[in-house]
Amino acid sequence: MARPAPSDRLKIAQVGSSLFDWGGIERYVAYLSQGLAARGHDVDVWCPAESPLAQRATVAVRPSALRGQFRFDRIGGFVRLFRKGRYDVAHIHFSPDFIVPALAARLQRVPLVVMTRHVALPWSPSKVRRYLRLFDHIIPVSDAVERRLHESGVPASRMTVAKAGCEPLRPKVGREAAREALGIAEGDFAAGVFGRLVKEKGVDVLLRAQSVPDHVRYEVFGEGPELDSLRREAGPRTTFRGFVPDVADAMNAMDAIVLPSVWEEAFPYAALEAMSLGRALVASRIGGLPEVVVDGETGLLFDPGSSPMLASCLTRLAGDADLVARLGAAGLASHRATYELGHMAERIERVYFANLER
Repeated sequence: MARPAPSDRLKIAQVGSSLFDWGGIERYVAYLSQGLAARGHDVDVWCPAESPLAQRATVAVRPSALRGQFRFDRIGGFVRLFRKGRYDVAHIHFSPDFIVPALAARLQRVPLVVMTRHVALPWSPSKVRRYLRLFDHIIPVSDAVERRLHESGVPASRMTVAKAGCEPLRPKVGREAAREALGIAEGDFAAGVFGRLVKEKGVDVLLRAQSVPDHVRYEVFGEGPELDSLRREAGPRTTFRGFVPDVADAMNAMDAIVLPSVWEEAFPYAALEAMSLGRALVASRIGGLPEVVVDGETGLLFDPGSSPMLASCLTRLAGDADLVARLGAAGLASHRATYELGHMAERIERVYFANLER
């Protein structure tokens, strides 16, 4: 199959056959597919038929499901999908898909096979060799991810960082109405954390940050295996809100969004979504977080795991409404200039064309 010229409309398969939840990678695939379609490309999403991604995708969905990296019995089905779609690009996103769909794309001679690496974790030498054979190019979502891969032995020439983006969140009600619905009293400073309740997210670091003014309240949105443990640790200033499928109103009701991760977050969507609403950010200085949360400009950073430093950041914000407003406004401006969906799609498109021309 001849490689298309850069001016051509591309036929792109966004492969998420192992994506059964609705987290950062799923949102990345949904947003990217929407953005590339808006730029005139023909985009299909390959994902499980009943998955949240299938339900939220705005482009055509090609049902495909894969549990486990080494299900070689599924190669024939993937080859048929690639053959039928006559794709120019196979873009693969989640590690369980990094072998079987990628091998099928190679067997069907798809002109360009790329992956996005969404986590800042190293690869073993065997994985480096395997993935450099299967993929033409690797797209790290942040400089932090690129550093990890380069330290693992991936040549810089085989990678291009292309940071994520998203549509701005659109609240359904006004901010005051959203606060009232949540029972946030006038004068309270609401610090919200959004995401799956797992140890890596560091929600316990926030709960231990108790040396803050009395009017500071912690709002925890999400579910996960650490919920019971966190409930036992929480003090009276904490409210657990559970899973919220549409976070726009809840996030807009907050005074600050906290990202207290204790592992190397690659490039969390909660930060981008908060910026799109003009919310101030407080984040741990780890992974890709400092790339989006610029200390003193779009938010405040603290050392990962340090509840005292986090408490200090929140105390500072709770006593300085002008600083909260300034950080939020700068974050909104940064989102509009760099992290809106069109910017993300353009960055990825450039990677496609640069490698198709080689």
